[in-house]
Amino acid sequence: MTNPAKPGNSSFMLTRAIKSLASLAAAASLAIMGYAGDFSSPSLIALSFGFAAWLCAPYAVAWIAAGRLKSDAIASGVLGVGLTVITGLGLYAYVSVFIINPKPDAQDGLAFLVIPFYQLGTIALACALAFLVKRLRRA
Repeated sequence: MTNPAKPGNSSFMLTRAIKSLASLAAAASLAIMGYAGDFSSPSLIALSFGFAAWLCAPYAVAWIAAGRLKSDAIASGVLGVGLTVITGLGLYAYVSVFIINPKPDAQDGLAFLVIPFYQLGTIALACALAFLVKRLRRA
């Protein structure tokens, strides 16, 4: 039997890919927040740290779950699909609201509150399915 934590193992490589995608998606989301943000006063800078944590929360959940699922390639694949969905739809929404939008408006900032909420729900569902798959494969 192969060691699940050994480099070259498919589940190890999938775990590394999931963690890399989660890190890159969080960095891209933070970059868009930096592009759209107003950092003119210290209170707004302090507030942006809370938004940054909220923005990165779905990707942090996926990153942590990938570490817990590293021994099962199929369960990691389920998590990877969920992460790909939240990354694609989330970044599409951020880009369309903050970069492509020809007429920016004050309510655009609500995207930083609403999108991570939906992402957290989706990644929680993907994590639940992935851990269920891992448990059923072990039984």
